[in-house]
Amino acid sequence: MDPSTQPSDRLAAFLKMAEADPTNELAHFSLGKIYFEGRDFARAETSLRRTLELNPRHSVAHRILGQVLMETGRRDDAIEVLRRGVGLAHEKGEFQPRNQMQEILRSMGVIPPDPARNEVGAKPTSAGSFLCGRCGKSNPALDEAPFDSDLGQRILKSICQSCWREWIAMSIKVINEYRLNLATDQGSKVFDFHMKEFLGIHDEAG
Repeated sequence: MDPSTQPSDRLAAFLKMAEADPTNELAHFSLGKIYFEGRDFARAETSLRRTLELNPRHSVAHRILGQVLMETGRRDDAIEVLRRGVGLAHEKGEFQPRNQMQEILRSMGVIPPDPARNEVGAKPTSAGSFLCGRCGKSNPALDEAPFDSDLGQRILKSICQSCWREWIAMSIKVINEYRLNLATDQGSKVFDFHMKEFLGIHDEAG
């Protein structure tokens, strides 16, 4: 959850962002999460499906959409979405959402997929290229870490130049919408939150 604002403030901000740019993946995904948290499942489904139209490999959108479908009594659809999400999350090295979707399937009495242990993430595919953990394409890697931190190293190892450029353009909108002061701890936390959501970087668990 965004650490700086109340749900109503976040909802208004992301609605504004989605209206200004209908292709804003981050805005639609964030709306889907807010609607889901508020149990507005119809709107959550609309926003999450739009997110997956824009980025079919968004593993957390698969997880939340699966939960929405389960909450609305569409068990078979939920299973299909969650099973697909498990495979995508594993491919991208996103183990926390993978494990969460596997656990949801187990809670439904369904044996979850158990993808082969095959690290993809930053595996080199050709000189200067690797398989991007966000877009799943073989694109040029970043030349260096964007930040001198663990997060910067994670971005270097898993995000391609093209996706990073997309985030740079999106980050300007985030800074402007939230009037962020990146010189403050709070501003930096909010910025990092949105950056990780956009790039699909999640903390590993299990």
